[in-house]
Amino acid sequence: MSTEDKRSFEVNGKTYAVRVPTVDEIKSANEIRAKTFNESLSRGDLLREQLEGELRKRKLWNDQREQTYQTLRQEVIDGEFKLKKGGIKLSQAKQTALEMADKRGEMVELLSSRTDLDSNTCEGKADSARFNYLFACCLVYDETGEPYFPNKLDDYLRQQDDPVVVYAATEFYYLISGSDNIDEKLPENQFLKKFKFVDSQLRLIDEDGRLVNQEGRHVDEQGNLVRWNKDGTCNKIDTLGRVVNEEGDFDVEHSAFLDDTGKPIDENEYLEESEAEVEVEEEAEKETKEVSEKPKRQTRKRTKKPVSSDN
Repeated sequence: MSTEDKRSFEVNGKTYAVRVPTVDEIKSANEIRAKTFNESLSRGDLLREQLEGELRKRKLWNDQREQTYQTLRQEVIDGEFKLKKGGIKLSQAKQTALEMADKRGEMVELLSSRTDLDSNTCEGKADSARFNYLFACCLVYDETGEPYFPNKLDDYLRQQDDPVVVYAATEFYYLISGSDNIDEKLPENQFLKKFKFVDSQLRLIDEDGRLVNQEGRHVDEQGNLVRWNKDGTCNKIDTLGRVVNEEGDFDVEHSAFLDDTGKPIDENEYLEESEAEVEVEEEAEKETKEVSEKPKRQTRKRTKKPVSSDN
């Protein structure tokens, strides 16, 4: 199987692949799509052409949201024009690209209710059923080509939360749609990648390749603020640049508090009292626990002797 006919990927050290479906598999998938569509239609599910009206009826979309969406869309187009034309400072172009990315995110957020409802239309359910069937057939072990789901759709429906399945679904979408990662093809990301403002995963970096946020501050893989040291190590910091440990507590050497005359206070005296109180409390809790766990004495219930009928 050529590389054009599949996409390989790795999860937890094992290699898997999604392959192009066969003609027979596509035929079966189309039959499943048609059946699902008819069943959905007979139940009275929405058609896509009814989606707009239903969204407005449920107050999930209105003229204001439409206007906001169109404004964001135009601003993204204007940004594309600026990047295409050039002739501005590179720092300005970078800011334009970052703003475009933010606006696309806002557009996606605005459309989330539309997307959710679309998946419940007749067409949405039919498309999903077709995709699921093909995906269940085409996820394989890369080395052997053996199917990951021996029972195809039945197995897939029981393992949808499997990490391999979650990753593979995206790879399969790219394969059958004939497109690669859509994000990489966006004008703003192509610009940021060209001028090395982002890494291969489209994460913002500085001139040394270290991760940064949109404000230009260094961050770690989890997005926590960090400060790099001359020896190549880094420390987590708070928003004011103060060092914190892994638990988020301030990593600073403690100095004794001072009394009103400026003389250091012996904190051990207070510490001893505090520890004594803790010991008393722990001892009391221990005694209470011992009493509660002590088995209760079982009392035998006396039964009356039966009265002899001879008396």
